[in-house]
Amino acid sequence: MNLNGIWSDELAGAYGWEPIGTLFLKDGHITGGGRNHYSIGTYKTKGDGTVLHIEINQFGKKRALFGQKSEKVGVVVKAKRDGDKMIGEATLPGHRQYGIFVRFQRRANLPEEKTH
Repeated sequence: MNLNGIWSDELAGAYGWEPIGTLFLKDGHITGGGRNHYSIGTYKTKGDGTVLHIEINQFGKKRALFGQKSEKVGVVVKAKRDGDKMIGEATLPGHRQYGIFVRFQRRANLPEEKTH
């Protein structure tokens, strides 16, 4: 399945699903952001599974992620796709015991690129 598109992402928090931001997936590459961060990375698909390698870069008021308040955090997300939705778990590389459940939903296709 082609994942190219505009996706919303959420994480499971103490009070339910919390919106994180928007991701733009295109041909194995990820760009995106939210109110106080931007993200870049790559992804690969196999069957109904997707592995995303995302570098989250925070600015302004930093949020603790995996117990860290740092400007840059790298995460690996292993997710299963079901149509225009994905659900999975984000972990720090080398620390699978600390996972955060995440989900994504395709909101739109990417606009067609026009040559100028």
